[in-house]
Amino acid sequence: MELKVLHTEELDGWIAERHYLKSAPAISVIRLEFTEAGKRIGAMLWGRPTSPRVDQKHTLELTRMYFIDDTERFAESKALAMARKHIRKRLPHIRGLIAYCSTGAGHKGTVYEADGWFKLSESRSQTGSWENRPNRKNRDLSVKLKFGRSP
Repeated sequence: MELKVLHTEELDGWIAERHYLKSAPAISVIRLEFTEAGKRIGAMLWGRPTSPRVDQKHTLELTRMYFIDDTERFAESKALAMARKHIRKRLPHIRGLIAYCSTGAGHKGTVYEADGWFKLSESRSQTGSWENRPNRKNRDLSVKLKFGRSP
């Protein structure tokens, strides 16, 4: 598996077409593509934390991750390790990484735990906060598991 940094929003569309939320965040700090034999098998979008209570300067949030079904075993966890190495080398000011997984989509955080992440908390939107914004809706109000680790 190879990692490639992309500076194009084309990857956002690729993820939005395939990800269960059918969307991609408007702004990404890092866009990573993962390939095998020159074929895209997955991608990650990393951005500033959505919560204003999290250190915006020294933390990155994995905002989207998608891998095709036909990949090697543990591809997502291996890709997370590759992404962390890239972040450690290219963005040395980043001290923490966070990611959320949706229990409503049947996710348990297994790929994070396999890469040494730890569960920080469980949360649920109390208000459906996206619903009060124009042209937006919160598609997933289920319990979210928050994971963290150092790069």
